[in-house]
Amino acid sequence: MLLLVLINFLIVISIDSTKEFSLPESYFGNFRQYINDYFFSELFILIILINVFLFKYLKIQLIILKLLFIPLFFGILNFFDERSIISSFKDPCLIYFFLSFFLIFITISSIKKDKSKINSLDRIR
Repeated sequence: MLLLVLINFLIVISIDSTKEFSLPESYFGNFRQYINDYFFSELFILIILINVFLFKYLKIQLIILKLLFIPLFFGILNFFDERSIISSFKDPCLIYFFLSFFLIFITISSIKKDKSKINSLDRIR
């Protein structure tokens, strides 16, 4: 989860920095307005950081991570909206969505494994 926080933090820095260092306007396509205007990355970072500190509540962690799939899914739909598929696949920011989906999936599977280990230890007692 911390890797996902770092990735979103780098996006915030690269978009909000000076013109020389910021990402070009063509990156993220139509999804760019959500990053700039609605603070998508900042909210994503905040939700994930809160989720990290909920380590005692595995069920709530899983629910939050599954809910994070929803904005990412709509983000990728908006990413391909009103652009040709070829130009969308050429956009390097597509990696962000795939990497986010992958990291959330890995996190969910790790939490489920931890939960099963805890349940097995409870049975042994």
